[in-house]
Amino acid sequence: MVPIEFASQERVKAHPELAEDFIHRVPGLEWAWISDGSSLWDFHTGENNDALYAKIKEVYGVDVSDIHSAKLQEILERISVTQKLNPT
Repeated sequence: MVPIEFASQERVKAHPELAEDFIHRVPGLEWAWISDGSSLWDFHTGENNDALYAKIKEVYGVDVSDIHSAKLQEILERISVTQKLNPT
C-alpha cells in the first residue's frame, strides 16, 4: 500500500492566525485543512472567483483579483504584507 502524501503547508503556516480568520470570514467555514496548493477554487463551484475576490476586498481591504492562480498562500501573503504596511 502506498501511503498518502499531503501537500506542503509551509507557506500557509507562515500566517496561522490569518489563515484561520480567512477560512471563517471568506468562505464562511468553521474549519478547513489548507495547503500551499489550496486555492479559492476549492471553496466553490462557480465559473469564477469574483464573489470571493469581492469578499476578500470587503473583509481585508485588499484587492487580490490579480492573483490569477487564486492560491491561498499567495493571497494570505498579500493580505499579511498589506496589513503590516497599513496597520489599523
